[in-house]
Amino acid sequence: MDIRIGIVGCAGTGKSVFAEKIAATFNVPLLSSKDITGDILIRDGYDYASGIQVERFLSTPERQKEILTRTIAQQSVSSFVTDRTSVDLAAYAILEMDGPLNVKKYVEQCRQLSEVYTHLFFCNWVDGDISDNHKRTLDPWYQFTVHSVEMQVAAMFGLTLINMVEEDAGKRLEIVKNLIG
Repeated sequence: MDIRIGIVGCAGTGKSVFAEKIAATFNVPLLSSKDITGDILIRDGYDYASGIQVERFLSTPERQKEILTRTIAQQSVSSFVTDRTSVDLAAYAILEMDGPLNVKKYVEQCRQLSEVYTHLFFCNWVDGDISDNHKRTLDPWYQFTVHSVEMQVAAMFGLTLINMVEEDAGKRLEIVKNLIG
C-alpha cells in the first residue's frame, strides 16, 4: 500500500518525532525537513546567534524556490512520511516572502504539491515554551500565527487535516494506526 503522509504544524509541536514513529511503524521512508533546510542554512552561513529569525533568513524568493523544488523532488517517491508539507511551505511564504506575485505563484505550486498526500495530520500549537534546537524561532506567538495560517491554507487548498489533539507521540501513533491499519 502506498502511503504519503504529511505532518503539518508549526515549530515545536513534535512533528519530527511523530514522523519518525510513523516511518518506523509503517516501514516507509522519513523525509525530513532538516535534510533540505539544514543544507541551505549551512551553505548560506546562517548564524543562529545573530538574532535573525530562521524563517526570515530562509524567506528570500531564491531560497524558498530551492526549498520547494527540493521538497517536490523529495516527495516524488511512492510512499513516505514527512515533517514538512506544502501547507507549511505556503504558510511560511505568506508570512515571510516579499511581493504578492512571488507569494501567489509559490502558494499555487504548494497547492499542486498538496495533491500527493494520502493523509495529513495536524499537530496543534501548544501555548508554552518551545525547546531550543538552534533551528527554530522560539516566540510562541509567532508559532501561533504560523499555526493559524496553516489552518487557513489547508482550507484554501480544500484539504482535510486530521487533528492530533494528543501531544504525546505514542498516543498520536495509535490514532494513525487505527486510521491507516
